[in-house]
Order: sequence, then C-alpha cells, then structure tokens
Amino acid sequence: MPRALAFEHRFAAAIVDPGVVEVAASWEHHLSSHLLGLLDQGKDAEFDREVAIGMKLIPGAAHTWRFRARPYGTTGYAETLRAVQEYTIADLAQRITTPMLITSPEGEQFWPGQSERLAQLAPSVSTLLPFTAAEGADGHCEPLARGVAAQRMFDWLDERMR
Repeated sequence: MPRALAFEHRFAAAIVDPGVVEVAASWEHHLSSHLLGLLDQGKDAEFDREVAIGMKLIPGAAHTWRFRARPYGTTGYAETLRAVQEYTIADLAQRITTPMLITSPEGEQFWPGQSERLAQLAPSVSTLLPFTAAEGADGHCEPLARGVAAQRMFDWLDERMR
C-alpha cells in the first residue's frame, strides 16, 4: 500500500496495518549471516544448495517457502529472495502525500520496528498508532482485538473524512 501511495495521490487517507518498509526483512530474519553473505557475494548456486538442505531438515519450511514464493514467479532460492528485496518503500516514502495511519502492534512478528521507520520516512503525513498486549491488541494485525483495532481505525478515518 505505501508504495502505491508514492505514485497515486488521489486517496483521501490510507491505513497501513502494519507499516512495512522492506518486505524482505521477514524473509531474511530466518537466514544466517553466512547465507546472507553468500547472497550478497552473488554465490547463488551455493546459497541455493545450502537453503535446499535446510528445507529438508526443517519441518514445514519447504511448504512455507513455496507458499510465500509463489507470487514472485521465480525458481531458485536466491532468485526469489532478490525479487522480494525489490519490494521496498525506503527510497520512495518521501513522495507520499496521502495521510497514513500506520499501526504499530507490540510484538509485531514479521516486520518489527518497520511501522516506526515508515513514519520517520514520511513524517508529514504519518500518524503512528501503537497497540499493546495490555489492551489485547498485540501481534501482527492485532488478531485478538480486531474490534479495538477497527474502532481506532474508523475513529481516525472519521477525523480525516469529515
């Protein structure tokens, strides 16, 4: 969503739940520094070989990878991760003119800290909305407190859409 907002300025407001600057962060988090080094050095065959071994040793990893990689239309592990790395807003966030409500749930599993980073990259249009475990609204997309999240999101929209 934020990437679209960098190019499309007709939206009156947007809610980003949560803020994501670099999609690849959630993928890279599961890789060792050794594997990331291979990728950075362009040693794709070695990277692919070592990741393939890991896929056989970790239950469910291959299924999860196939599911997550499918939208990218790639074949190799290195090729897929490079495609995922292209999904970033870091270099475009300053172009966003649409007011954004950016949720920031405590305990964000996939993109911790990225909501705050997005708000810093587009400060003039960002409202950071924290959610906490104390209110039962922690975790990715506040799954156990959707009513609380919806109420706060709609309140923010009401203020913007008067």
